[in-house]
Amino acid sequence: MARRIYALFRARLGAQFSGGVPWAALLAQGSFAGVLCLLARDLVGPWGFSLFALSLSAGLVLLGLLGEFGGVLRHDPAGDWSGALPASELERRLARFALIAVLLVGLSLAVGVPAILFAPAELGAGARVALFAAIVAQSIGLAAALLAAAALLGERAEGLLVLMQTAIVAVAAAATFASLRLLGWLHHVELGEVDAGGALAYWLPAYVAAAIADAPAGAPGASSWLPIALALGGALCIAVVPPAPEPRGRSSVTPLARLLSPARALAARFWVRDDERASFHLVSDALPLERDFVLRTYPMVGLPLAFFLAGAKGGAGESREGLLAILLFTPAIYLPILLAHLPATSSPRARWLLEAAPVDPTAIAGGAIKAMAVRFLVPLYLVLGGLAVALAGPGFALRLAPAGFVVTLLVLRALYPHVVRDLPLSVPADEVEVRHDWMGALATVAALLVVVAVLAQYVFASTPLRAVAFLAVLALIEWRTARAYRAGFEYP
Repeated sequence: MARRIYALFRARLGAQFSGGVPWAALLAQGSFAGVLCLLARDLVGPWGFSLFALSLSAGLVLLGLLGEFGGVLRHDPAGDWSGALPASELERRLARFALIAVLLVGLSLAVGVPAILFAPAELGAGARVALFAAIVAQSIGLAAALLAAAALLGERAEGLLVLMQTAIVAVAAAATFASLRLLGWLHHVELGEVDAGGALAYWLPAYVAAAIADAPAGAPGASSWLPIALALGGALCIAVVPPAPEPRGRSSVTPLARLLSPARALAARFWVRDDERASFHLVSDALPLERDFVLRTYPMVGLPLAFFLAGAKGGAGESREGLLAILLFTPAIYLPILLAHLPATSSPRARWLLEAAPVDPTAIAGGAIKAMAVRFLVPLYLVLGGLAVALAGPGFALRLAPAGFVVTLLVLRALYPHVVRDLPLSVPADEVEVRHDWMGALATVAALLVVVAVLAQYVFASTPLRAVAFLAVLALIEWRTARAYRAGFEYP
């Protein structure tokens, strides 16, 4: 029995990491967590540090489970293969649980190792080991909760998972930007100056942290058995609860597609060239129906919103308008994730439709870019523009939102040849190649966009007349860039 379980586990592990272990991503997360843990050790005590490390781990693990590794929980990609092998159902489930356990330990290491190394001196060796064990136990409990939700809701869980991950991305990013303020708040809680009972009553890491170090008065308490209960209960749930069934066919017309149909018709009539129509209609119609693409990319909308959440302090006037201007000009931080998953599809064998199409790769890329602009940038800017209208008035929104859209379109066109690695809708979702060598360039672009946002607010679009002239210049640059783009394009 043990040999069969080990053989199934090795095969699943090899399939999951067919492209190699993502050491770069784990090291990046570990470095990020290490910096925050170094900040925390000097600002809070044992309980506050434990709560901070557990909260950081919960955010990173949830992002991983709802995104790149979510397929292991939502469905069993090797179910048909393992079902044909001479093994019992119990052996197959134990092999799947072993794979999920390895993934959870790997995700937990990103925070667990810095937490052990940089914990306050008051946390002894035993407490540090207990903190790492609690991080792993909490990860198992969170994974079990997600698995149960996906199994109970089935196909209906997709919208909930998207909303959940969007909220997690926005809150996690905003909390990262405001980490010093949050650590200061935890410090006051430990001193008894702030009653945190209501704020932490529904926060799982607060109860787990109380099992590692003594909680201050008013904070939620917990038994030392809680991490053990989470680990055992979560492991039992993962081993017993079957994955959700594969999604069935669904309508090819979504409510958002109906709302965007006028914009799509106008773009197809006046903007899209004849040789770009095939890829334009393919991407605009089929890409939003790809479940893995939706779950991995839609929640990243929370990133631009997180900047506003982190910086907003309830004030008004120029400070709020400055934040809104940056919000309108910096959605480029979301574009690489969107573009990198453009080739993702559940039906890669249909890639011959584009490979055999009698059009130039430049036309395919041009149609895909325009489809992404209509299908994703237009609704994003409708939301951002509505937020600007609500918080700063229609005049401010009309001056800056259209210019921000064109600037983002220019960045989209510039990033496409550097990020997209293959034809649209041509690669299995678990084989999409996401490289990180463009992160430095992206940080530079983001800094430049902040400068452009400030200049647009105070100089280029400070009046309606200047805003119209600025928009006209941007539109001319986009037109010239599109013409130059057609001079030649090759996938890297």
